[in-house]
Amino acid sequence: MSNVGLYLGTFNPIHNGHVTLAEYFSKLPELDEVLVVISPQSPFKKEDGLINDTERLEMAEIVFKKFDNVRVSDIEFKMSKPNFTIDTLKEFKKRHKYNKLILLIGEDNLVGFNKWKDYKKIIEIAEVYVYPRDTNQKIPDEILTNSNIKLVDAPKIKISSSHIRELIKSNKKIDGLVPKEVLGFFKFIT
Repeated sequence: MSNVGLYLGTFNPIHNGHVTLAEYFSKLPELDEVLVVISPQSPFKKEDGLINDTERLEMAEIVFKKFDNVRVSDIEFKMSKPNFTIDTLKEFKKRHKYNKLILLIGEDNLVGFNKWKDYKKIIEIAEVYVYPRDTNQKIPDEILTNSNIKLVDAPKIKISSSHIRELIKSNKKIDGLVPKEVLGFFKFIT
């Protein structure tokens, strides 16, 4: 049995920040592997130029194949919608015999974490590793003081997929923001 880090997101598109974080987490001694879980659609986000599921999955598989202990999962595509984090965690527990599940989220997600569906159950099922993100909002004390939530010293990423989508819509270059393998999906603007 192994310890797995679950890095969930729409990855629309995958950018260099995603790759940096996956690589960072893959090197933590307490994690045996990192699963990049491609989400069809966040229950909290409206579709905003969402690249189709097949392309996002293909991008992820191409980008992350260079890492020995980073794999891509499409488990959420096979689950009923809307899908919440708690549902994904339960599905992983049901299907796999991992010793420990560790949810990998950005600090900006902690601000509203106590509003997530069954957030207390999430913390029971999985440890939560939080990487730094720019946020000016207060994180609830009940979240910060929970022993199952750990702030990690990961690189602070200043790239966002929404910004990259805006650049794409404006026909602006995105080289340097996304892995070279992803540029091929956007040939018309590189």
